[in-house]
Amino acid sequence: MNPFEQHREALDLAQATLPDRSDSEPLFRTPWHARIFALIVALVKNEEIPWKSFQEKLVSALKQHQSADVQLTAEEIDLQYFECWLLAAEETLLEAGFVETSQVARQIEAIRASVVQTRADQLTS
Repeated sequence: MNPFEQHREALDLAQATLPDRSDSEPLFRTPWHARIFALIVALVKNEEIPWKSFQEKLVSALKQHQSADVQLTAEEIDLQYFECWLLAAEETLLEAGFVETSQVARQIEAIRASVVQTRADQLTS
């Protein structure tokens, strides 16, 4: 049994959270969803981070963001799920020493500045 099969709780929770998709719908709604997923899978596959450590963080994030009394659309559920995935990835990468908190903050600001510039460029084009 591989490490992914050993941790059914995260898979079960993810499947309960993510909406069903038709065959025509993409697995990932946005490119960053695919990238963060691929990053974690590659690090686990290369044994650079333990699956269990990431899985525990993901399950914790999902539990914190679950709300039975709020009705979300499929897109909102998907976005919330990947926000939890991103949070778990960030915590895992920080814990493993791949990045430092200051690096994450700088990257967030760089991305925000890029978005502002892109919007400004689009408005003037």
